[in-house]
Amino acid sequence: MQRLVLILIIAFGFLDVHAQQRMIKGTVTDENNQPLPGATVRVKASNVSAVTDATGNFQINVGEQAAPVLIVSYIGYTEQEVPVSGPTVSVRLEQGTRALNDIVVVGYGTQRKRDVTGATSTVKSEEIAKRPLVRVEQALQGTTSGVQVASSSGQPGKGLSVRIRGVNSITGSNEPLYVIDGYIGGSIESVNPNDIENIEILKDASATAIYGSRGSNGVVLISTKGGKEGKTHVDFSTWFSKASVPKQLDIMNAYDFARTVNKQNLANGGSPAFNDQELEGLRTGGGGTDWQKELQQQPWIQNYQLSVSGGNKGVKYLFSFNHLDQPGLIKNQYYKRTTLRSNVDVKLNDKMDLKMNVNAVFPQDRNIQYPGDLIDPFTQATEWDPTSPVKDANGNYILSAQFGSIQINPVAQAMNQAVDNSATNLAGTGVFTWRILKNLTFTSNNTYEVRWILSQQLFGKETSLGMANRDNATSGSTRFRAYQNSNFLTYKNDFGDHSLTVTALYEQQNQRNITNNAQGVNLASYSLGYYNVGLGKTQFATSGYWADALQSYMGRVNYAYKNKYLLTAAIRVDGSSHLLTKYSTFPSLALGWNIANEGFMKDNKLFSDLKLRASYGVTGNQAVAPYATIQQISTGQPYYFDGATPSTTTPFGGPVSKSLKWERTEQYDAGLDAAFLQGRLTFAVDAYYKKIKDLLYNYQTPFYNSGLSYARNIGSVENRGIEFALGGTPVTGGKFKWTSNLIASVNRNKITELGGLDNILVNNIGSPQTNLSILRVGQPLGSFYGYQFLGTWKSKDAAEAAQYGMKPGDAKYVDVNNDKKYDAADQMIIGNGTPKFTFGFINDINYGNFTLSVMLQGATGYQIFSQTLAYMWGGVGDARNATTKEALDMWTPERETDVPAFSATTAKYNNSSRFVYDASYMKLKNLSLTYHIPDHLLSKIKLRNLEVYVSGQNLFVVTSYPGYDPEISNATNAITQGLEMGVIPNPRTYTFGLRAGF
Repeated sequence: MQRLVLILIIAFGFLDVHAQQRMIKGTVTDENNQPLPGATVRVKASNVSAVTDATGNFQINVGEQAAPVLIVSYIGYTEQEVPVSGPTVSVRLEQGTRALNDIVVVGYGTQRKRDVTGATSTVKSEEIAKRPLVRVEQALQGTTSGVQVASSSGQPGKGLSVRIRGVNSITGSNEPLYVIDGYIGGSIESVNPNDIENIEILKDASATAIYGSRGSNGVVLISTKGGKEGKTHVDFSTWFSKASVPKQLDIMNAYDFARTVNKQNLANGGSPAFNDQELEGLRTGGGGTDWQKELQQQPWIQNYQLSVSGGNKGVKYLFSFNHLDQPGLIKNQYYKRTTLRSNVDVKLNDKMDLKMNVNAVFPQDRNIQYPGDLIDPFTQATEWDPTSPVKDANGNYILSAQFGSIQINPVAQAMNQAVDNSATNLAGTGVFTWRILKNLTFTSNNTYEVRWILSQQLFGKETSLGMANRDNATSGSTRFRAYQNSNFLTYKNDFGDHSLTVTALYEQQNQRNITNNAQGVNLASYSLGYYNVGLGKTQFATSGYWADALQSYMGRVNYAYKNKYLLTAAIRVDGSSHLLTKYSTFPSLALGWNIANEGFMKDNKLFSDLKLRASYGVTGNQAVAPYATIQQISTGQPYYFDGATPSTTTPFGGPVSKSLKWERTEQYDAGLDAAFLQGRLTFAVDAYYKKIKDLLYNYQTPFYNSGLSYARNIGSVENRGIEFALGGTPVTGGKFKWTSNLIASVNRNKITELGGLDNILVNNIGSPQTNLSILRVGQPLGSFYGYQFLGTWKSKDAAEAAQYGMKPGDAKYVDVNNDKKYDAADQMIIGNGTPKFTFGFINDINYGNFTLSVMLQGATGYQIFSQTLAYMWGGVGDARNATTKEALDMWTPERETDVPAFSATTAKYNNSSRFVYDASYMKLKNLSLTYHIPDHLLSKIKLRNLEVYVSGQNLFVVTSYPGYDPEISNATNAITQGLEMGVIPNPRTYTFGLRAGF
């Protein structure tokens, strides 16, 4: 593929320059016949464009078109299409509110932007094209107010965490509902970012309630591109990125590590581990092994996109191909994805249309699911002994070391495990539209999706499982299928001062999933890898099945009077197979007032738009697995009937709730939309309050009642916040144009009820992170729980320290009950992992054919509990010795720092505020410079457009957090936000690419 790109570039220079040219000159003026500098003039059905100069004049090449049409636009003015009949043309633009007449997708239909009463945001394809995106979620980061998007891991192909207006569910998913071309709950991985036309984010309940039991976390509507009437267009783009870990942790070299090991041994009553001769050899022999460097790599990421589109009045089409090859930041790790898409629109007759979208995605990955745990290579690279080489004299991996971590050599682990997944995902959507009457339309949206997933794993002798005599090979398969049928009638009519739209929906959806797994332990031979698990000394086989269904009814009314007073009311009823109370009702109501259309605003020169909005609605979250309300049977449980011989039994599992129901979210929203200076500046602000009731939680029963967990409704949480969006074009004129967008969001989260429970401790993030998070009424989700660290006991405090059985240099903590000892009663809330404030700031500066784009993004008001940094101090868990350079700054009688010294009497708590850090940050997420080859040059080689660009991502970060990346976390739910253990950081990348249109 690289050769193809080079051939194309070279070919551009040698193509014969005989293309017919037809130059048109013209002038663009305003309603007062004053010239409009900086107006955009574009040839319809092409990408050829020009910009008017300081006197409003322009010149543009219309090529071979027999009857060309120019599209002329300027901020704050109504766009015009102007047929060209001669060599010159004059265009007069009128002030208008074009942006307010834009059509936006609102779910089961569209609305003019001016008539929208809910809190929504839009991300268009132009914004998506500015960055080399791997995942769709990246397009939402820093671009939409009220939406917090975090790249919680730098593993290739990894999905991002998306939170719309805070976290809602305790143990259920907090990810929004994705609707792809009308398919509800479609796989976000299946969408190639280059195929997206626009993204609509529905944030308040009046907008999301039409999705009922699945809309409580917000809704993201994705519309993919289609063909346009005109000539066939071929578009090709490619980019290449060089990636690297943006920061390395400060770890001691071999000499300092050995000296510290000696100090630790002596402090604990032992003898030095390294003699003077060995220390001198380490001092003069180099820095030892840099395990971070040995494990990491700096890969090239490649992306290729090719699309063909076009059509006529009867048929429009778009076919696209995309291939991504993304190696990871550590060795033996990669993600690859090939995507094919076919979007065809057919006009069957004057009353009927048929749209057929087919998408196929073929992902492959290796070792991209490291959870962030003790045995993960990235974790071990910060704990392993720098005095040990990677391999011995014979070239074999040294699997264990005498000092540092007790776990396996991280490079050996990474290179000798293979966790491979490959899949085939196919989804086909057919949308049939029948205009039954002038004002009545029937739409049927049908999607069928199938996924085949093959999961294969091999953990050989030179892995952590191999060292524990549990080396194994596994092969598993999954088949998933889903079907959705949505049918809705839409009645639209304008009569006098009244505008009415009524929508009635019936929808059904069902899913089925089948799994089969086989494992062989202690393989006789590894020559066949995971392709013959029968070579295992012991074999295991498991299988699984689940299915569910959803049936829904929805009605919605949109009403406008004189385009001033707006009403949207909806009600949805959902029936789910997951719960005992099968059906639930979700209502919503929204009001809007277009103040700008009032008579008293007629002579207003400031506002071109001013609208007030208010809404209320209820949504739900069926955050439980299928069959959660049915008594389970445990399988494979041994019972010793004779006291010695195990027999397989099938006893009942844990209890089930007798009143399980949906989580329900009630949300209130008040908003203001405004546009100033003929639309040059726009502003939106929303204030909201969300109350989530009947929270679902996996409650653990007492051991006399099986000790197993079951789902139950236990309490409530609230979110309240304010979000802002400010954008526009501060400066435009001549060849210069500056567009800027600033978004900011403030959110406060609080637990208001736990069903009579309190102080629920949570421990499900990695082996060492036990009881670090807590649920407590009055506190936000994501609270950390532990001991408050106060530094060290100083020499002047020797007498007081002795009361705790300690001495100067030992760690000091808050003694809550002042009983002169540290125990569980002294633990308290010591931080929180939920950001309070998020922001994004995007600036695009155009000058002539150059475009500079700068994107800043950040979050403040939260902390990270870093187990990575805690384990680098040694003396805890699997880490025997300190590796961090901070250990060189330990307390001494001569220099009394707040870094505890090695001591047999100190209290070394892993869960203390010592390892809680302020994670506030601001990142330069993207910096790009694009050059558009001038149109008059492209016309000679019959190219519509050609752009080349260079860019950088995550180029710098402003933060006080001492770890790898303040954005990362290995949390699995809202409770455990902010916990970090061995998570691979987001890469710094340098990208160059091109986009060409034929």
